[in-house]
Amino acid sequence: MCAPVSVITIVKNRTDKLCNLVNQLEACEAAPSELIIVWMTPPSDLSLIKSDNFTIEHKFANQHELPIAKARNKGMFEAKNETLLYISVDTIFSPKCIEEGLNSLTESSIVRAPVEFIPLSDCESPYEHLFAERKENTEANLNSVTKPNNNVTTSSQKDENHGKFSNDSSTSAMFFIRKTDFEKAGGFDETYDGYGLNDEDFFTQCRALNFSIHDLSLPSYSPARETAQCPVNHLLDFVHNAQLFRDKWGYYPRKDILQAYAEKGLINLDFEESAIRVTRLPSDDELNAELNVESDVERDDESVPKSNVPAKRLERATKKPSNAEVPLSAADTRRENNALPSYAPSTIGTPALHGYTLAQ
Repeated sequence: MCAPVSVITIVKNRTDKLCNLVNQLEACEAAPSELIIVWMTPPSDLSLIKSDNFTIEHKFANQHELPIAKARNKGMFEAKNETLLYISVDTIFSPKCIEEGLNSLTESSIVRAPVEFIPLSDCESPYEHLFAERKENTEANLNSVTKPNNNVTTSSQKDENHGKFSNDSSTSAMFFIRKTDFEKAGGFDETYDGYGLNDEDFFTQCRALNFSIHDLSLPSYSPARETAQCPVNHLLDFVHNAQLFRDKWGYYPRKDILQAYAEKGLINLDFEESAIRVTRLPSDDELNAELNVESDVERDDESVPKSNVPAKRLERATKKPSNAEVPLSAADTRRENNALPSYAPSTIGTPALHGYTLAQ
């Protein structure tokens, strides 16, 4: 039986996970009527994958690579059904999830699957095995970011964790939303460039529109990423996006990550009082250590191929220096000409930071 649901996923390199996603959807008690696969890179051998259980629509970039926000929006806005289900390609989910989500979703609401992070070695296990194994454990031993609950969170309620240890980036691995409401929220903000905070921005926008946010009763599972709390190879992107978020919403999100940067000496410790200033770039040793960990878990984010990250940072480091402060709006214009994103209203850098003056 097919349900009137459009499932959307985006794929960059993780084609093995895509096959597993299709298999999981085919095994659902209520399969979707449509799966939209948005390819962030040029077509591959799996770009014509089909299913006997539901329609699969393939969407391709009309440029060299499709950024993550644009890829998500392309799939969500072009879906045929009113009920949308976004699923990260490496998520492991319950066969009951589509039926439960369809029954739970109402106007001006989002239904998300609580996420539990699991070791990479467990990611080949079927959902039933993962769920049964963790059900036997005590709650204290669960390796989860969010736990199943039926609480409703709206923008009118105080969210103690949002903006500090926000779970928006993890629970966006799987969520239901009506297409009308997605359009009302404006989709994912494509202003954010590169890694980080697009999910936080989207769910903050939904809270601002008084959308209620519910959790499914059953968890989903995603591979644990050891570098998620301090992604040093995404320092410049993350800081830029954090400043965009603060200018838009009035506070910094994910202060746990920003504080980790500050403790490593990558940004100023007083970033909340005097805005963010990048004080140094990650060393080659720091980059290589993180990339060695990330190589075990592919990500469909904005990062360049793992082996090329140091070269990308070196290329950015050779931009012509300038000591002038650059407001955010000017930086947006300069970014069209391949200039470094601004970290307004502060100034940063030496010639090693794309032409900005280094914080002293």
